[in-house]
Amino acid sequence: MKTKIIALTTVLFISFSLLAQDDRLEQGNQLYTDGQYEEAIELYEGIQQSGLESAALYYNLGNAYYKNGQLPEAILNFERALLLAPQDPDIRYNLELAYSQTADEIEQVGTFFLTKWFQNIRNLNDSNGWALYSIIAFILFLTGLGFYFFGSQVFLKKTGFSAAILFLLASGVFYSFSSYQKTKLVERNHAIIFTPTVNIKSSPDQSGTDLFVLHQGTKVQLLSKLGEWWNIKLQDGSEGWIHESEVEVI
Repeated sequence: MKTKIIALTTVLFISFSLLAQDDRLEQGNQLYTDGQYEEAIELYEGIQQSGLESAALYYNLGNAYYKNGQLPEAILNFERALLLAPQDPDIRYNLELAYSQTADEIEQVGTFFLTKWFQNIRNLNDSNGWALYSIIAFILFLTGLGFYFFGSQVFLKKTGFSAAILFLLASGVFYSFSSYQKTKLVERNHAIIFTPTVNIKSSPDQSGTDLFVLHQGTKVQLLSKLGEWWNIKLQDGSEGWIHESEVEVI
């Protein structure tokens, strides 16, 4: 009986926490609608610091920062929202709009069109969505095997075998998509520059040679860390070192 009471208390606590989050989120949305962006930011940040997160929360926070003229913070939160909901066109549009206002124009190294097409398909869903599709495809694979082994007609056996192979391949592809999206959430190997202007060094030290200059809002890939320095890489392939205080990990 005591165990049941504890379990019920836990469920109720979680439920009330979610309700409180929804209530604060609505309050923040109202503040945003009223043009009180700093107050909305404070409320959204409070929800985040309490350990609760969602794509909607990061998206709204990014919008509030954008309206308040804080471009790096807006980009950071749009990127975090996109990690949780890569299929959301509104998040992607606002992120691209914010990036268009940054000072650095970095050309991405050419990507083969089939690779880009594959990446676009992979971003049509999040990790949980692709995992669900993988499970469904695997169930259909088992169904196809059932027709192959227990079908009474040759046509059913051939159709079941062909379908089983197709759904097995689909299940594997969907699983790889799910794993990729999950890895992005866990590793967090990209960051946004928050310093207005920063010199990228040739070595992890202030005395290192200045290689090039970057500005706030630019996205960088984090390759490795040595002490308080990150080895970073840009979309055009350029590499260098930046102090950890200059960036915020997505």
